[in-house]
Amino acid sequence: MTAEQASLDILLRLSLVEGITARHLGRLRKADCTLPLPGAPCGDGRTILRKAIEALTSRQAGEASARIREACGRADIRIIPLGSEDYPEPLRAVPDAPLVLYEAGSPAPDADSVAIVGSRAPTGPGRAFAGELAAGLAAAGWTVVSGMARGIDAAAHEGALRGGGRTLAVLGCGVDVVYPPEARGLRDRILERGALLSEYPPGSLPLPHRFPARNRIISGLSRGVVVAEAPARSGALITARFALDQGREVMAVPGNPLFPHTAGSNRLIRDGATPVTEVEDVVGALGWARRPAAEKSREDRILGFLSKARHVDEIAEATGIPVPELLPCLLEMEFRKLLERGSGDYYNKMSRL
Repeated sequence: MTAEQASLDILLRLSLVEGITARHLGRLRKADCTLPLPGAPCGDGRTILRKAIEALTSRQAGEASARIREACGRADIRIIPLGSEDYPEPLRAVPDAPLVLYEAGSPAPDADSVAIVGSRAPTGPGRAFAGELAAGLAAAGWTVVSGMARGIDAAAHEGALRGGGRTLAVLGCGVDVVYPPEARGLRDRILERGALLSEYPPGSLPLPHRFPARNRIISGLSRGVVVAEAPARSGALITARFALDQGREVMAVPGNPLFPHTAGSNRLIRDGATPVTEVEDVVGALGWARRPAAEKSREDRILGFLSKARHVDEIAEATGIPVPELLPCLLEMEFRKLLERGSGDYYNKMSRL
């Protein structure tokens, strides 16, 4: 077994102790333990650390680790251990980051991500707005993160796909488990244009306690969290709380104060969350990441061609940028006041330029 394989085996064994995170890994490293036998007591005496030590020395845990690797290999599920270069950079900095992630679908590139979460039983307008917001963010180049639950989560994923962008679904079960049952079609589309992520190994069932725990991953992957519609008692508010603890931006969609479906999201705004009524509110709250040189060059080519108002097809032909790639770029440049869009999909430089 190579050093890399041995490291993965250790993290897989530890991850089988449900609830253990990077925070516990740090405590284990500091604990005064010689680990000679299964069940050996540890210096701080905490149950979860004792279970972790048993996992490190247990034959059964080693066999379970091997079975997980085999199952993932058969199902084309990637195992991403904490500390690997494929582990998402924003999540790596979270104290309670999972020791292992399981990923199905397209590997996640380095990209700016924003989470959209909310009620499982939203109003029609709330669901529609969540979808439109996700579509606009995806078209502008943001990766939309949510939990693939009924309601707002599903609307966010659908909107991101409709906007031609990428979406990540963080599950409270194994990535090979279809939940909720009616989400099979959405799940298949996400696998084509995004990814499913979970800290739970293949075959793990969607047990109730796993959903609040996965919310820390949704917020940890994202630069900010938008609560689109949430009653006073909502799992989305748990995600918002994790986001605050992780130093992420918390945003919320305002709702009628007489309507119970938005009592939780309105309370977030009262407590200081940024109100969101359009894509520009999210963009303004989060800002834009530093653009790669290639992207800057593409913008320069577009601006250089706009000596007068030009149709999107003309811009695509002159710059050699395919229309599906050009539209998100034009939308971002519009948000940043570099150009303005006129009727009929004509674009021109802002007058101050």
